[in-house]
Amino acid sequence: MSEEEKNEEIILRKKSTRYGWIDFSINLVFSIIMIASFVVFVFIEKPEDSSILITVIAITVLPFLIFGNRTLKELLYKRDYISIKGTMILFRSTPLFFTGLRVKKGEFQIHEVRRYGMIKIPRKFSLDLWKHKTKAMIVFSLRDGRDFLIGEYIDNEDLVEICLTIQNIYPKARFRTDLSKEYPDLAKKEKEISAKTKKKGKDLKEEPEGTIYRRR
Repeated sequence: MSEEEKNEEIILRKKSTRYGWIDFSINLVFSIIMIASFVVFVFIEKPEDSSILITVIAITVLPFLIFGNRTLKELLYKRDYISIKGTMILFRSTPLFFTGLRVKKGEFQIHEVRRYGMIKIPRKFSLDLWKHKTKAMIVFSLRDGRDFLIGEYIDNEDLVEICLTIQNIYPKARFRTDLSKEYPDLAKKEKEISAKTKKKGKDLKEEPEGTIYRRR
């Protein structure tokens, strides 16, 4: 990022919110069970047979790594955000269980976006999401072939505002979601965002298709 881009104002910044504690509680309980099992079988029982020891370690350490990893991510999710700064999109996104394996963090230029839209999170992989039937995240497809699925812990209303802001700054990117049915106040929100962000799009440098890919 250049010095000029660093000094750009933040147009929009949306942070994560917690929508339930069931997933966190389950992950924490299983992590504690795995630790207790490992301590009992390895340090208290002290099996003499090496094959039994290897089996015990396999059935306790692997689940602990899985559930411990999820517990840690549940604790750190509140650091997630999506920010639009000048003509840059910056983000940190903690994945839900089975929506991804690693925390995603990075940035890209708005004019790198080919298409984007809001998609539903698979509810069956999270007990907390059963009462949030329309919980969504944003998918970005860039011109260089990269895809980003981000915003699992950010409210839908905030995701809509992010999408509308991008749409006003860079209308050339294709927006693939019909928001009018789910958001009755959409026209009012579009008008507010347009007044604040339309002029930003004029600063974007138009580049021929494939330029970004060739530079990389």
